[in-house]
Amino acid sequence: MTSLLAALALAAAPPAWRVEVATLGGLSGRGAGAVKISSAGEVEVVAPSGQRCRSQLAPAELARLARAVRRARPARWRPRYYLPDNPTGCCDQTATTLALLHGPRAAPRAVTGWYDESRQLVPADALALHDAALDVAASQPGCFSR
Repeated sequence: MTSLLAALALAAAPPAWRVEVATLGGLSGRGAGAVKISSAGEVEVVAPSGQRCRSQLAPAELARLARAVRRARPARWRPRYYLPDNPTGCCDQTATTLALLHGPRAAPRAVTGWYDESRQLVPADALALHDAALDVAASQPGCFSR
């Protein structure tokens, strides 16, 4: 009976997910940092300097990000968004990669990316997820500034 209750509890639990945002390039060539956030509220922020910070999200922050994950439609995302006359993001643009991973081992993976000048081509749900993740990163004291 106990194993049946445990199985039911697992089945009722929302699926595990992880959001990852990484950047590279820009004027410095190092990007603007990165963040990984799990459905358990674990956060890892990597500042442009390379400094790493780990923390646990407050419930309100986690709820905001979970809403953005639920609203995301990664099946509609293209692998990359770029302007046809500048497919490599020249010159000195920051390249952003957004990954949404689902499941117990955080797979399968949905990944998209864009350059600064092609941000307007990115679907609103992907941008909302990206922005929510960066807001979380920015809220971690001493780790990251937007």
